[in-house]
Amino acid sequence: MTDAHDQGLTLHLITHVPAHEPREEDPHYHLFEQVKGRMKRQGLWRCAIGDNYCGGNVELHHSHIEFSQTGSVDLDKINQQLGLHLDSDDDFQEWIESPGNLEPLCAVHHRTHFGVHVIPGPLWEPLRYRAAEAKPAAEFIPADDVDDDEETVVKTTRTTTVRRRPTKSGEVEVDKIEDEKTKVKVMAGHHTVEEHVERRHSVDKAAVPRKSAPRKPKAGFFARLFGRD
Repeated sequence: MTDAHDQGLTLHLITHVPAHEPREEDPHYHLFEQVKGRMKRQGLWRCAIGDNYCGGNVELHHSHIEFSQTGSVDLDKINQQLGLHLDSDDDFQEWIESPGNLEPLCAVHHRTHFGVHVIPGPLWEPLRYRAAEAKPAAEFIPADDVDDDEETVVKTTRTTTVRRRPTKSGEVEVDKIEDEKTKVKVMAGHHTVEEHVERRHSVDKAAVPRKSAPRKPKAGFFARLFGRD
């Protein structure tokens, strides 16, 4: 069993972008706007990841073929790979701006801290299926925030609170609340990610009887008459 650990990975990429029209002048750009409008009307305008790291505005991501790469795609290959039946370049250009190639992502999962544009695919894809309390497979830290002397510190704090409250039945209900906070800090860049997990459950409900005050013996007739105990 390998213990959980953080591992640094530095990538230096050169992207090769083929010739393409400016985004605003693309004759199919109106289709992109139409998809956005339909998603909003249908209540689908939300991040596809939808976890506690989401943040920023929702944006449309070209999930299979990025717009800037349309000039270097083999139509037969993409038809075979995705089961499509695109017959012409115009069909292909329309598909690029269709729901089949567009996915809503928040700014964090699109192009910033946990973005698909900055994290390698094998590390980004697991974000789709991450368990609620699991750490993300990777996170992006800008070069300006990190240097060779960086030190990563992981600190987890757990707090347990027990609350007791009386019930109408005369017993005591016990609630146990476990609060867990994890802070990951890269010391060189002072980049901090906080996770807050609250586990709340009740144990031994109605298991503790309430203690009533002892009853005073009732005074006899003559005691009540003459005011004596």
